[in-house]
Parts: sequence; C-alpha cells; structure tokens
Amino acid sequence: MKVSYRNCMPLLKVKIKGSRGEIEYDAYLDTGAGRTLIPEKDAEKLGLTYAGDTTVITGTGKDTVKLYRAQIEFLSEEFKILVFGRDLPEQAQIKAMIGRDILDKYKIHFDGARKEIEIT
Repeated sequence: MKVSYRNCMPLLKVKIKGSRGEIEYDAYLDTGAGRTLIPEKDAEKLGLTYAGDTTVITGTGKDTVKLYRAQIEFLSEEFKILVFGRDLPEQAQIKAMIGRDILDKYKIHFDGARKEIEIT
C-alpha cells in the first residue's frame, strides 16, 4: 500500500480504544521512537490502565514518562501494547506518534523525495 504524506509529514490514522470510548489521530510515523505515544489526557479520558513510569532518553536528556495499556487499531490490525502517555505542546502539528513497537511489524519505505510511504 502506498500513502502520500500529509502536511509534508508521514501521517497515518490510528485509533486508540479504551473502556470509555475511542479516539482517532493522524499519527506521525516515528522510526526513532521505541514506543507509540498518545496524549496523557486522552489516555486518562479513555480509561486506559496506568502501567507505571519509565525513564526514556530523548534528544534533550532523560525524562520520565507514564505508560498505559492500550488497544490500538492501525492499518486494520489490532495491537495490545504499552504506550507512552505524554501531552505534546499545543503548537505541535501532531498529537500522537506511532513508534517501533508497531512499525517493526511492517516493511516500510519512506520516499521523502516523492513524499510517499510504502507499507507491506
């Protein structure tokens, strides 16, 4: 499947399901992120189970991030994984990111020149 970039970024739909409903995002495909990230406020709103904190290394140093158990629908497949809960700044163009925990299930080719993603 080939998908064009949107807003000059590799974005795809992802749906997060919880005991209190579901939310869909245009999520950034982040090959440098080990885990998928969703807004912490939405994790709580959806009733996702808090699974503890973890320390992560970012471009600016170490940070502590909350983990939540989530059911995720991505490319018509369901995943039950731990996700990072972190509210990104309001000015950020994205609210959620798909990390290697899901991306590694696929073969993905990023064609930046054509602004396309090919997923198999």
